[in-house]
Amino acid sequence: MAFATKLFRIAISNKYYKSNNVQNDFDIEPTFSTASWMVQRRVRMLGHSDGIELIWLSQHYDDPLELFKKKAEGIILSFMMILKNNQALNLSELDAGYPTGEVYYLSNRHGNSDLLHNQPFMSRSDLVKIREVKHYPTQPGCNVFAMIDIDLTQWVHLLSKQKEPLFTKPIVYKIKIQNRSTFWRYYLVDTKKRLNGLLTILSKEDASYFSAVKASNEFPNTYCAESTMAMELCDQYDRSFSLCKLNKNAEKPKTIVLEKLPYPTYDSLKKDKTNRKKLYSDIVVYV
Repeated sequence: MAFATKLFRIAISNKYYKSNNVQNDFDIEPTFSTASWMVQRRVRMLGHSDGIELIWLSQHYDDPLELFKKKAEGIILSFMMILKNNQALNLSELDAGYPTGEVYYLSNRHGNSDLLHNQPFMSRSDLVKIREVKHYPTQPGCNVFAMIDIDLTQWVHLLSKQKEPLFTKPIVYKIKIQNRSTFWRYYLVDTKKRLNGLLTILSKEDASYFSAVKASNEFPNTYCAESTMAMELCDQYDRSFSLCKLNKNAEKPKTIVLEKLPYPTYDSLKKDKTNRKKLYSDIVVYV
């Protein structure tokens, strides 16, 4: 009878998903050589909503994890991180590396950290030339977003750091993805001639998020406002914005024209004409 001993997990988290509907836009698959090694040693890969988990189909040993550690010395397991949702590149601060001959390279060789990247979030600092990754798959049509190496010697070292060796917990290696921040631009189309006087965009009573609402020089019957800072895109916001008209009457200082303005979608990104690194999210609202 076989018993399953948990080895480690690789878990992907993306800050874009704030709601309970957490999604993972990537698949993780072993390379051919790693898959072969796993089969020979009865190591299985289980899929999770946020990544994968490796287990060893061990016998009823007194301490199977200690036994597996002896088999792990000098072994490196390699996995491919494959993009399955192309829109993920809009909602995250990442760009595909393979069009320029690069690939993200993630590993557990960052000291005692459980992160698989150099910075708190996966970033351009993790890009390397594809030719520098000897085990990068070469078969046609294989667009690998990232390569992941798990050095089992480092894994054993991290396990040994746990304070309660009798209750060893499986290592969870984390891949954290930063959601993209853009400058939001509202285009308010005045279809009923309602927009006049001094207009502003407020979050509760706070007007600091957006510049003054001004008439557009490009489009007729349209007013514009741009955020004063880059703001994160996410699937659920904890702040709302309202279009308001400021009144001279002190008893009624403002009138709400639109109580909740729509949020930007992640598929409407535009680059600035002069600063190519500056991204805008345009939101058109008909008033």
